Amino acid sequence: MTALYKAIGEIARRQPDAIAVETTAGERTSYTELLAQADRIAVGLRARGVTEGRVVVCSGLANDASYIAFLLGLCAAGAAYVPLLADFDAAAVTRALRMTEPVLWVGPENRHRAGVALPRVELAELQTSGAAAGEAPKGRAFAPGTFRMLWTSGSTKAPKLVTWRQEPFVRERRRWIAHIEATERDAFFCRHTLDVAHATDLHAFAALLAGARLILADPGAEPATLLSQLAATGATYTSMLPNHYEDIVAAARQRPGTDLSRLRRPMCGGAYASPALIATAADVLGIHIRHIYGSTEFGLALGNMADEVQTVGGMHEVAGVRARLEALVGYDRDDLGHLVLTSDCTSNGYLDDDEANAATFRGPDFWTGDVAQRLDDGSLRLLGRVTDLVLTTGGPLAAPFLDELIARQCPVAESVSLAADTDTLSNRVLVVLRAAPGASDDDAVSAVDKLLASRGLTGAVLAFDRIPRTVVGKADRALLRRRYIPASTF
Repeated sequence: MTALYKAIGEIARRQPDAIAVETTAGERTSYTELLAQADRIAVGLRARGVTEGRVVVCSGLANDASYIAFLLGLCAAGAAYVPLLADFDAAAVTRALRMTEPVLWVGPENRHRAGVALPRVELAELQTSGAAAGEAPKGRAFAPGTFRMLWTSGSTKAPKLVTWRQEPFVRERRRWIAHIEATERDAFFCRHTLDVAHATDLHAFAALLAGARLILADPGAEPATLLSQLAATGATYTSMLPNHYEDIVAAARQRPGTDLSRLRRPMCGGAYASPALIATAADVLGIHIRHIYGSTEFGLALGNMADEVQTVGGMHEVAGVRARLEALVGYDRDDLGHLVLTSDCTSNGYLDDDEANAATFRGPDFWTGDVAQRLDDGSLRLLGRVTDLVLTTGGPLAAPFLDELIARQCPVAESVSLAADTDTLSNRVLVVLRAAPGASDDDAVSAVDKLLASRGLTGAVLAFDRIPRTVVGKADRALLRRRYIPASTF
């Protein structure tokens, strides 16, 4: 029931004085100290009625070692946690509490607490056992071993809540650690909030289960600061979204000479990284970004750790993962299709969402919702969402490839292309863009209009000063689709 806690406990016994977690503010916590904190927190949780199978909600916790200790303490207690994301409004908080029925709130008083009567405790107070007052709280009971409930990014629709048990999570992480060849000599640099899977899966528990050092940065730090910290901390691994790498590239242009030579495994997952970005990062930063692919509900599935400029983007399956391509409706091609994955260690699926589970988890198969191409060497290249394919005169084109064309041919700093029709393959597309420095919005829109016409696409093109993003940094495609496609004329 406590597989994750025990696995990290074994590492703490093997290397008790090794640094487990450090922050860019200078705080350092050894593996022994981290487990001691976790043990005190587990006692504090039990004293407050948090028993096996119950849920704790958290909000407003800092990105530091105490958050990691909190997660391990929950594992030791056999309980689970659900974070409230920074961009949650009152309705999202109410939905989260209704779905999970937590018995305790951990974190400071903040806007998420408005109107919530759930007992609250500061994280620091959990390290003092406290006395349970009165009858133990009642809440929803989940299957033994359930330890976390994380939200999907919501980049395609409203966020869904994904539940994981400790034992399959540990097996899945260990497979990934072997795939990326991480060891106790490595250091993982995390610039994401620990509330999301990108932080816990690609950084926190990959680092700790490898016996490595986890470096936690301020998610709100400026790109120039993050660039300096990447170099100063000697980080060997990191994973960021494309726009994060773009920001660091821009910072490096302002201060050339920053040495990132120790960053041997910079990865890009959760979004499409264009060949232009890969080439620019190699030229400006001197790093070779590795393509990786996975999801909150499946885990990590694909990766390419080759030390080369990966402009093609082909990835191979992680050991234990099987991948196949299912033909797209109306477009039958052997090397292109809907990516379907199979593994024996995945999540329990979406909480209280039978429709989504039926569409995504089909027997042993996980239908990703993404389109992939099988390359000549057998590797897979991700092309984008199934719902974001558009029909050009040359055949189906994934929206990220359209954005790549726009970046190459138009005076545009950033664009987000969306298929206007998600149920059928059509030539209608919405493009939201930011004009390149020195270019007017009219010039940028005109250039994109001409490009769309040359490809047989009918488009509505909108220029923004700022493109909205989700809490993990992706373009908020769901919001853009909801707000602008119904109002657009194609």
